[in-house]
Amino acid sequence: MHDHSPIGHLAYSNRWRERSPEEKLALGGGLLLLASLLPALPWSLIIFIVSATAALAGARIPGRAWLRFLAPQAIFFTAAVAPLVFTVSPLGWYADGVPRAAGLWLRGLACASCLSLLSLTTPVPDLLAVLGRAKAPAALVELAFLVYRLAVSSFALLDRLRLGLDLRLAGKRLTVAAASHSAGNLLVRGIDSARRLERGAAIRGVEGFLLLPPETRRSAPFLAAAIGLEVALLLGAVLFRRSFPW
Repeated sequence: MHDHSPIGHLAYSNRWRERSPEEKLALGGGLLLLASLLPALPWSLIIFIVSATAALAGARIPGRAWLRFLAPQAIFFTAAVAPLVFTVSPLGWYADGVPRAAGLWLRGLACASCLSLLSLTTPVPDLLAVLGRAKAPAALVELAFLVYRLAVSSFALLDRLRLGLDLRLAGKRLTVAAASHSAGNLLVRGIDSARRLERGAAIRGVEGFLLLPPETRRSAPFLAAAIGLEVALLLGAVLFRRSFPW
């Protein structure tokens, strides 16, 4: 089934599509772990630069698409840390609120960048296949696959509804009534699609969905470079822990 979502389109069309999902997990997941553990300054900024460079220069994700996925997350982080700026301390306003807010904002941006690198370069079925090979509970893997298929079918239905609405309006301005009718149609047909997926899963019994491993190529140099980079960042944080305390 073709993935009509913007993330799925990029995940299936980027330069790293044929790379092993384990390699991309080692890079994106390792950087995400470091971004969560290491001090925000300067390591979150360095991890953000590394992940952005890997996505834009390595996987050739379009810069506009990369910013489009990061911008809402950055806005959310800004709204989340804004109350910390006005924290009252014994030294007065802004004494420790600004550094705390800046550190949390940078850490969140670095984590979002690592997740975007992984999600924009690796399709969901590839990740589920890795979970299956890692002996994750089969029920959880199948449930995740069902949710993914429902999301993909909803995106495809939304595209068809949007096209039909544009043809019916013929250049006229969208009205609230037309938008509400389309939203209701999407809800009804989405529920029907979920019921069909449920019946299909019940008919299949306990066999579950067949997640075929993707046709990928493994690269020992790529995996060694990803692990070496993460080890170098960790060693750098240990060596400079006096200047940038944990």
